[in-house]
Amino acid sequence: MTKKAQNNKEQRELILQGSLPEVRKIDGEPTKIVGYAVRWDQLSRPIFGMFQEKFQRGAFAASLVSPDVYASWQHDAREILGRTPNTLLVAEDDIGLRYEITPPNWAEKYVESIERGDVRGSSFIFRAVKEEWDESNPDMAVRTISEAQLFEVSPVTTPAYPQSSVGIRSAQEVYDNRPQLEPDNKGTGDNQEEEQRQADVKLDFEMRLRKLNL
Repeated sequence: MTKKAQNNKEQRELILQGSLPEVRKIDGEPTKIVGYAVRWDQLSRPIFGMFQEKFQRGAFAASLVSPDVYASWQHDAREILGRTPNTLLVAEDDIGLRYEITPPNWAEKYVESIERGDVRGSSFIFRAVKEEWDESNPDMAVRTISEAQLFEVSPVTTPAYPQSSVGIRSAQEVYDNRPQLEPDNKGTGDNQEEEQRQADVKLDFEMRLRKLNL
């Protein structure tokens, strides 16, 4: 099932082998923070138990023609590490969506945190433009994003999806807005099972929200 996505920004954080941010120092050149925000066709962890997600190669190609993307520290807009096109390079390669930040001198303490391995995650903020849903596995739907707009990349400490009420509501909205299959009279029992599963998931979301709001 393919559809145009909603216009909401989404945030993802990940830690994958070969995707960790690293510091590169070459004599005579500025220090660089290099990493991957996305690896093509690699499934995310289950997002709040609702669905998994992956990006197709070329998903960001259109938005990188004339990008306005910035890099921040821990998604703090007061701590801007770089911005396209001068101090941030964002490009697609065979592996995924690669970023290369030329941080300012005041960010040396952050560079050291990455060198020490204290900061191990990469995060990005995007807006899905085109997506496809595969619900052949009744226990875990898979969302494939074929086109997306990139807004921000960020080295982060926490290698997981944002555990906040905003993050949960965003994930629930994405799932609720997915295209639905038309009901089939032959599969009444299956439909009832799916309705019950979605009701259980909704209850789980509500419980998570209550805990976060305590």
